[in-house]
Amino acid sequence: MKIFSSILAGAVLLGMSLTAGAATFATPKNYSIIIVDGAKTSSLISDTREIELAPGQHQIVVFFKGLFKHGGDQIIATASDPIVINIPDIQENDSITFTYPRIRDYNSAQDFADHQTITITNNGESVSKDKASYFILQSDKGFQLDRDFLTELNSLGLLYVSPENTVKQNRNDQKLSSCRDSGFKDCPDTIKSTAEARNTYLQNSEGKNLQSPEGIPMTPEAGLPQKPKTDTQNQPAVNAVQVNQQMLDGLKSIYNSADPATRKAFREWLNKN
Repeated sequence: MKIFSSILAGAVLLGMSLTAGAATFATPKNYSIIIVDGAKTSSLISDTREIELAPGQHQIVVFFKGLFKHGGDQIIATASDPIVINIPDIQENDSITFTYPRIRDYNSAQDFADHQTITITNNGESVSKDKASYFILQSDKGFQLDRDFLTELNSLGLLYVSPENTVKQNRNDQKLSSCRDSGFKDCPDTIKSTAEARNTYLQNSEGKNLQSPEGIPMTPEAGLPQKPKTDTQNQPAVNAVQVNQQMLDGLKSIYNSADPATRKAFREWLNKN
C-alpha cells in the first residue's frame, strides 16, 4: 500500500510539472534544444531538453554533444552542424521527439555526428514529412566555434520566428532606437543583443556614413565608433591583435577533451605552423 501511494504521489508531481493537454517536444540523450521559434534557449552552463509548445507552427534547432568511452577515458564528441526541425502544425497532446541509432563509443559517436540521421516520432509513432521534417544546417566554411545559427537561417530565408518572439524583437528594436536617438541618454539598464537586431541594423545602415553623437565615424560592419587614425609608424605594436575569448575558451575545451595521442599530434602541428 505504501509503495502504491509513493508511485501515485510521484505521478501527481510529474503531472504538475507539465500543463495538462499541452504539446511537448523533447530531445533524446546527447541532444539539447538551442533555438525555439527564432529565440535562443540553451546557454553555456545549462541545456534545455524538453519544452511545452502551443498549438501551431514551430521551428526547433537541436545540437548533438556528449561524453563517450574512448579506451579508458571519457571524451566529448560533438557535431559541427545543428539539426533544424520544422513542425507546421502541432496539436494539443502531441509529444514530439526523435530517435537515432545506438552509439557505443567515441568513434561511432563521431561517425554519427558527421551524418546525424534521425527519426521523428509523435507519441511513439513515426511521423510523415508533412507533420514534421528536418534538415542539417551545414556551413560552407566547415567547423566553426562561433557560428551564429540564427543569422545563417535568416540569411537563407529559412528562419521561422513566432509572433510572440517577433513582438519581443520589435520591443527590443524600439529600445535600441530610443537609446540611439537620445544620444544614449534614454537607454534601459540592460539591452539584450540578438542576431535579428544586428542584422536589422546592418541592413538599415548599409552604405550610410554613420556618426556617433561625438562625431566619431562608425562602420556598419562593427556598429561601433572607430577611433581616428594616428601615425603609428614609430609606435610599438601593443595589443595589435584582439583575442576572441569565446573562441579561445572553445579551443581549450576541445584540446582538454582530446585523448593524449590527439593532443600530441596537435602540438606537433602547432610547432610546424
